[in-house]
Amino acid sequence: MVTELATFRVRAGQEDAFYRSYLAARPHLAQFPGCESATIYRVYETPSTFVLCAEWRTLEDHLEGFRTSDAYAEWRKLLSPFFDGDPSVVHLVNP
Repeated sequence: MVTELATFRVRAGQEDAFYRSYLAARPHLAQFPGCESATIYRVYETPSTFVLCAEWRTLEDHLEGFRTSDAYAEWRKLLSPFFDGDPSVVHLVNP
């Protein structure tokens, strides 16, 4: 299991619109083969920052599967208009 942590900085004043777009985009991610779960959090101290926590069976399911798919293109199309800079993504594994 691999955990993806993606941090999104959202343009100020667009947080609610971003979250609504995330809800519309979520099925493209959550229903993709290899994605076990996907949850987004809003950072309390910096409310224009959101963190997505997605569980993948393998790193390849995320990088070679989802990231190269039409589902990712649609997901990105729905969310990217709200980004304030590029998202930051790291992958975690349990040692």
